[in-house]
Amino acid sequence: MERICLECIIFRKVKDSFEFLLLKRLPEKGDFWQPITGALEKTDKSELDGAYREILEETGISKNQIIRVIKNVHSFVITKHYLTQEDIIEVKEIVSGFEVNENVEINITNDLERDHSDFKWVSFEDAIKMMKWDTNKDAFKKLYSILTSKKF
Repeated sequence: MERICLECIIFRKVKDSFEFLLLKRLPEKGDFWQPITGALEKTDKSELDGAYREILEETGISKNQIIRVIKNVHSFVITKHYLTQEDIIEVKEIVSGFEVNENVEINITNDLERDHSDFKWVSFEDAIKMMKWDTNKDAFKKLYSILTSKKF
């Protein structure tokens, strides 16, 4: 069975620009900024169902608070452990974007895994500067291109 990880980029429109939610991992879990990321579980009915679960677990944002979903923005394969860089069984990471209202409340303290120490809403430019992994940056660039296209 293919191992799948879900990357959920939360964004909101504020005036004429977009802001993106980044979460900071705890020091013992890497101490870096990233979007919501988690594994697809056997109990998830679909990738989207898994994404909604991850978003709720890590931020407290419920499915009914999401205005729009942009599915399958990007995908990539992970072959190394994010902390140790040791080889792992291949994991496919699927990236989607999730728009919320600008006044949505974020709560990172209910996450049972307790992966994060902080969160911030940031501009696209700041998100690119703050994130550690090029794969995350590539996903943000693809989503931002969609958001700023005349078709969107």
